[in-house]
Amino acid sequence: MEQTRLPLSEYRTLEDRFRAFHKTNPDVYHHLRASALRLKGIGHERASITLLWERLRWLEMLSTRTHDDTRKLNNNYKPFYARMLMQRNHELHGFFETRARSVD
Repeated sequence: MEQTRLPLSEYRTLEDRFRAFHKTNPDVYHHLRASALRLKGIGHERASITLLWERLRWLEMLSTRTHDDTRKLNNNYKPFYARMLMQRNHELHGFFETRARSVD
């Protein structure tokens, strides 16, 4: 049986929308991870998730021949990816600056 997915706008919280986006687009995480580890590997102690996010946007624009909006990289997801990257990869602990989370 095929599972029906809700449009991202139908999820109650921003974190729920992020989790739904991440589940359907796992390559975004893998790309951000590879970019962060590459920067770390050449000696950068810190970087901006925005730098990596905009690089991914650029690469997406170059590789997509149509103007399909089905996979927009929502800026609101950046802090979630930064935290996830630092939690899952010990070598990236403290690599991104994060702020205290506010309530949705």
